[in-house]
Amino acid sequence: MQKIIFAGTSEFGVPTLEKLKSSYELVLIITQPDKPLGRKQILTASPIKLWAQKNNIPVEQAERIKNLESRIKELAPDLLLVIAYGQIIPKEILKIPKFDSINVHGSLLPKYRGASPIQSAILNGDGETGITLIKMDEQMDHGQIIAKEVVRLTGTETFSELYLQLSKVAADLVVRILPAWFAGKIKSAEQIHSQATFCKLLNRADGKIDWSSLAKLIDQKIRALNPEPGTWTMLDGKIVKILSARVLNESKIELPGKIYSQLGELAVKCLDASLIITQIQPEGKNPMSGKDFLNGLKNLNHKLFI
Repeated sequence: MQKIIFAGTSEFGVPTLEKLKSSYELVLIITQPDKPLGRKQILTASPIKLWAQKNNIPVEQAERIKNLESRIKELAPDLLLVIAYGQIIPKEILKIPKFDSINVHGSLLPKYRGASPIQSAILNGDGETGITLIKMDEQMDHGQIIAKEVVRLTGTETFSELYLQLSKVAADLVVRILPAWFAGKIKSAEQIHSQATFCKLLNRADGKIDWSSLAKLIDQKIRALNPEPGTWTMLDGKIVKILSARVLNESKIELPGKIYSQLGELAVKCLDASLIITQIQPEGKNPMSGKDFLNGLKNLNHKLFI
């Protein structure tokens, strides 16, 4: 039974771990140190650490994976498998495993190298995305391609839905490819680096809605950026989070950002069409339906999201 060291941090890697545990020896899980989360900044373990503890697999949480070099050498792994780990791994670590190191990335490389490939596919209205397995080198998402799995997009996916779907696709692809990889039956191929595109780590400022944009583009942003970093706007000097919406194709003549009622639903004018806001969260309040928010507004004729 081949020995695998797994490096990952987010929930994205859990389906793969579940599929690996019965066929391979998971000798070590490497994940990021516990991080303070929420308003109370409670120190919280990563989903990968929690999975490892549940399954009685040793865990290491070094600030820098380089500090684990001797530990990894001692274990003499056949493979280092990396999924959403969050650190660039140095060459000295990557060359330790007998069958190299494989990264599982949530896009069709060389498209969307970087931290937000799933969000970027939705944000840009792509017709397809997928999972790529690469033989890792010391550069970010740069290594030779081992395998790809294409996923067609409908144009209605939210980040949470696509994240879950791709995590399962990744798990299936990994367990399908590894036997042939260990048997030396797969040759990796160089990426076409001139076609590479990059996506950054998204932050709160990226979630600000510009209502003078096309309704379709705003819809893509709302679906891509929730729950994190979230999409938001301003009303009467307060932040309002826009959690979910759908496009309303109409030609109403109003200022972008104008709030109005459309058959009792909360509608907002965009550059061309409008959006029906289905879920919203005013500052200091719990999430609510767009209808409930609309019912609580006064002087609707003067309400404008900015």
